[in-house]
Amino acid sequence: MPKVQVDSELKEILPTFLKNRNTDCVKLSELLANKDFESLKKLGHKVSGSSGGYGFSELGDIAKKIEISASSQNEEEIKNLVDQFINYVQSVEVEYV
Repeated sequence: MPKVQVDSELKEILPTFLKNRNTDCVKLSELLANKDFESLKKLGHKVSGSSGGYGFSELGDIAKKIEISASSQNEEEIKNLVDQFINYVQSVEVEYV
């Protein structure tokens, strides 16, 4: 189970960030099912860009790999990465510091 230490100053806005990532889990699965590689690429890019600022560098790395894999339309790789993304979002523990 991944554990992330987050600056306590983000305590008020972090729930919204995590709620949006849960929405992304559903969206990623839908986009993959529809083979919408361009939207997968955009979503991966968006999440990879925002995750680090909240302390979720591992999630950002997964999202960046989704972006790259979507560019090459590697469905099997994208599916594995989407599964990793979902598992991460659903199991991450946050500790405020």
